[in-house]
Amino acid sequence: MAAKGKKKPTRADTLEWFQEARFGMFIHWGVYALLGKGEWIRNVGHIPQEEYDKLPPRFTAKKFDPAQWADLAKRAGMKYMVVTTKHHDGFCMFDADNTDWKVTNTPYGRDTIAEMVKAFERKGIPVGFYYSIMDWYHEDYLPRLPWEADVRPTEGHDVMDYIEYMREHIKQLLTEYRPAPFVLWWDGGWVNKPEELGGKQTNALARRLKPDILINDRHFTKEDLVTPEQRIPPTGLFDEKGKPLVWEACITMTSHWWGYDKYEKVYKTPEFLIRMLVDIVSKGGNLLLNIGPKPDGTIQKEFVDRLEAIGAWMDKYSEAIYDTTASPFNLLPFYGRVTTKGERLYVHVFEWPADGTIRLPGLKNEVKRVSLVEKGRPKLDFERCGDDWVITLPRKAPDKVASVIAVDLVGKPKVEPMVLGPDAKGIIDLPVLYGFLDGPHGMRIRYESRDGIVHAGNWINPKDSIEWTVEAPKRGDYQVWLDYAVEKGQGGSEVEFIVNGKEVPRIAPNGLVFASTTGSTEARGERQVCKTASTGGEFKRKQAVVVRLRKGSNTIKVMVPSIKRERAMDLRGITLRPV
Repeated sequence: MAAKGKKKPTRADTLEWFQEARFGMFIHWGVYALLGKGEWIRNVGHIPQEEYDKLPPRFTAKKFDPAQWADLAKRAGMKYMVVTTKHHDGFCMFDADNTDWKVTNTPYGRDTIAEMVKAFERKGIPVGFYYSIMDWYHEDYLPRLPWEADVRPTEGHDVMDYIEYMREHIKQLLTEYRPAPFVLWWDGGWVNKPEELGGKQTNALARRLKPDILINDRHFTKEDLVTPEQRIPPTGLFDEKGKPLVWEACITMTSHWWGYDKYEKVYKTPEFLIRMLVDIVSKGGNLLLNIGPKPDGTIQKEFVDRLEAIGAWMDKYSEAIYDTTASPFNLLPFYGRVTTKGERLYVHVFEWPADGTIRLPGLKNEVKRVSLVEKGRPKLDFERCGDDWVITLPRKAPDKVASVIAVDLVGKPKVEPMVLGPDAKGIIDLPVLYGFLDGPHGMRIRYESRDGIVHAGNWINPKDSIEWTVEAPKRGDYQVWLDYAVEKGQGGSEVEFIVNGKEVPRIAPNGLVFASTTGSTEARGERQVCKTASTGGEFKRKQAVVVRLRKGSNTIKVMVPSIKRERAMDLRGITLRPV
């Protein structure tokens, strides 16, 4: 990251660079890695502090080579890195001046943060600092963990004394590790109100020390970037006036923990991760993808293999990721995403259509040229079809995960939003591609495909949902049909349909807003319920419930609030037939 010309970089410069970068590495590393059960193990395992104190003397990190970490990030196409300087256990991975609870007092003996900053900066990768406001070690941090409140009295302790200790860390981290950090990435601030911890004053201090720094939202003051965790907002993020926010989704490659977990068995596939990156960027966001190194300082093969697979894809298609903006389309009639760069659309096709064409709906611009983002830039045929442009594809997809097509326009893209409504017979067909998948922290629902047809799969979290917006010409009742598959022995789950719900968002334990699917039931619209039945794993149509639509715009949300066994169903879509 560099300022234009020779002037000192400003906060605006950092923001501009950050939104061009789009892809970063998150690193969760600390003494908790020795236990191999994730970064929350002291709390989850109810480990007394005197037992946890035995970990630092075992921390040798004998194979730690930050240059190898930086090289891996570079090969993956990552443009920045954020590392945990101190997690909730309070252990400092830097040579903190005001505590002995730090990495330089371990057998490793050196400042890992200083070494990482140096190694990553050498590769041209700016570094950001994660810092946990929560601190289970410091005697003045309040409140105590509930399970140890009886043995760690609070009398004589003041959380603002801890805040002064924390501010000394911030001063040191922002002045002694230049040019890092480009971002102050707070976490763990949800236990106390920001005003109880002097959040505004601490952020103001950070900006005085480093005026070009970015600050995230987890001190619960409005700052530079919003950081949804383990979920992708279905349509991106916007402020109360509808202006796009700067946001970054932080997501693991594992099923759960951020720190090293030697028991982990479930890893997101390279295909899923690449498509997830495209999805996030198409909604105007950045992806901060996590690794949890082993205690010896090595990065496990599962992470390396996935990052190298992403890097191989980025070697071909990074121009469609870096310095791009969100898609101008609200819906797409094919399984893929669109990113934008000036007068060019990058069309990412995940599932190669059986009919050999893709349609760009409601695109008003004239199209100058369409080409594959491949060697030689082979041209593709295209034609206007009503309000849409139709592109003829080659017989075979150039890339089995996500092929990319460049569409050069006359002027910046202008698109008429797609509106879903009834056909000539009054039937409303709602495939999952026209719906928005959503869920809270730990969202699991995702797009999958079978026989070339996309469905919503991996429905194992009862808080996940899919929602459509439809226009009805008049008020009326509709019979809903499900197009779904349920494996043998997996039937009996409750399927809930919510029409025109206006649910009140609920705050997650980490202080972030849950998906709207978990809101107050008092504010819900009409609710109808049916139960799944086994289809032997084959897709079949099932008559479900009758819903009432009002004239004009309606939302229809499908949830599975009680999953009978492991999985609810795979859903290709719903059809509404007028009663």
